[in-house]
Amino acid sequence: MFTSTPLTVQHLSTQRIHPLPRPARPTTTPLSIIDAKVAQFGPAAGVWFFSAAAANSPPSFSPKLLLLSFRKALSAYPQWAGRVYAVPHPSIESPHPNTQHFPPHTRRPRRLFVTYGAESDPGVMFSTASCPQSLADIVPSPVARTEMRKGWDAAELDVEKFLPEMEVWFSEGFGDGNIDQLGMGACITRFACGGIAIGMKMAHCLADAAAMTGFVKGWADVHCDLLMKYDAKSDLWKGFAGGEDKAEAAEEPLIEKLLGLLKDVNPAPVFDPLLLNATVAGDIDASEADPVILAHARELPQHRYDWWASGGDCPESMQAACAVSPGFDARRMGDSIPWNEWDFDVEVAHRVLHFSEKELENIWRAASVVAGEKDIKALSRISRHDALLAFVWMLVNRARGFSHDAGLVHLNMTLGLRARLALPEYFVGSPLLLARVSSPGKEACNAEQLATTAKQMRDTLGAFDRHALGAILHDTMFQESPQRVWNGFLGVRDVIVTSWARLGTYEISFERRSGKGPWLVQPVMPAVDGIIEIMEAPFIVEGKQEVQTEGTGTRPWYAGGVDVDLNFDKVVVEKLVNDEMLRRFSAS
Repeated sequence: MFTSTPLTVQHLSTQRIHPLPRPARPTTTPLSIIDAKVAQFGPAAGVWFFSAAAANSPPSFSPKLLLLSFRKALSAYPQWAGRVYAVPHPSIESPHPNTQHFPPHTRRPRRLFVTYGAESDPGVMFSTASCPQSLADIVPSPVARTEMRKGWDAAELDVEKFLPEMEVWFSEGFGDGNIDQLGMGACITRFACGGIAIGMKMAHCLADAAAMTGFVKGWADVHCDLLMKYDAKSDLWKGFAGGEDKAEAAEEPLIEKLLGLLKDVNPAPVFDPLLLNATVAGDIDASEADPVILAHARELPQHRYDWWASGGDCPESMQAACAVSPGFDARRMGDSIPWNEWDFDVEVAHRVLHFSEKELENIWRAASVVAGEKDIKALSRISRHDALLAFVWMLVNRARGFSHDAGLVHLNMTLGLRARLALPEYFVGSPLLLARVSSPGKEACNAEQLATTAKQMRDTLGAFDRHALGAILHDTMFQESPQRVWNGFLGVRDVIVTSWARLGTYEISFERRSGKGPWLVQPVMPAVDGIIEIMEAPFIVEGKQEVQTEGTGTRPWYAGGVDVDLNFDKVVVEKLVNDEMLRRFSAS
């Protein structure tokens, strides 16, 4: 049985990095309306863990070489090294660059702009750290994790220690005191065994998990190209072979010359936030919203909690978020947040459950067969993602004690908008929103209702078509403060679900020869009660991990099974992992 040892991480070096070559001139770009809406979300963050590189390979995990390839990757994302700022209320004089030539809808209060390419850009953080332990001492192996029926206690990992020690840009207060905060950072931690952790941290208004993963893919692709061209005997590469933990910056002319030898970043990102705004219904530059479109938007299944109408009984830690900003219209825009349903003092456990591909197949069949039908032809349009989520939500509700409760429970599902709005696959930003599924607690706990719950999820997702999304975005576009209405909640009757499925997180390799995939990919979520994260899992064949590389993409995203990250009340987690229903579908 795996037994973790207490974690020790020592941060060694920190530097601010700029893309090379730098942009020729300063550029100011308005971010999308959804980027503005998520401005108060916590950072998008994740850590990729890799076991030691092959002994006969080039110095794959040299911090100096990783920094070099990082700078090449960053050249495709120059905006991340820039400065984010929010449009202030019209009564406040803005110290920021003139934006009068942009469309009116981008200049409304609390919309965001990013300026980059100036000498004063804050840059991004690149740091290094070391851990005196072996990777296997702190994280069970990919094979071992598949064998843990009650899951892996991920709280022992303390994954935030592998992130850069920085505060990313955050919009609280929307003042000017935070304009020098960084938008992005990376940290390389080397283990005693020779493995590494790559920790990424992003301001959510600049990138969601998909954009962040796209960057890591591009970084890894460039790094493998670098390893092919690396020549330790060449004077050009002198000084880059060291195995030391620090990554000191070389002279920029030399770096620029080396970067010129490397291939372009692939996948190539698309940074054009107004592509999203162009999908909004109606005249987005009009003086007021279209009432017909608003009515459509507010019929859709979403929570509409008004932060500014929720300050009466809010916890002290939430008072700043609930304070009405001076000069803004304080008339109610939604429901008051039910603070009495959210226990901020509960001890939160973090457990990762693995479901094998066969187990997932069995869950999908149970959730997909139309009531009363047994034939495989009766399988509906339910996806495996729908089925697994319906099953896990049932387990959560059972563990929370709602088996005899007629009150509503809510599942708030994060929807990615790239495909739904026909945006490019590697569109950079945070195009996402929340959709709500609600059900009486006793029905959501009933295993016989699994197919009904899965169908309800699929029908809800189907309601958010291009037309509906255009209406929701229209509503948000005309809100005086797009951050004011919260479409989710984390009380005892609510769950928020995010998903990194189909992102190819385990297809990433920083080694040219062995092509090994990550030992573990771990999202970094706040330790609060009520979060589910759906993750891909390593692909294991005969006890060994394989990586699906470019050109072999024939396996479905769930080929290695699926990992489900649970962040819930410790008592709820213990009940869930001991529920006889948990492994009901594990038998063939």
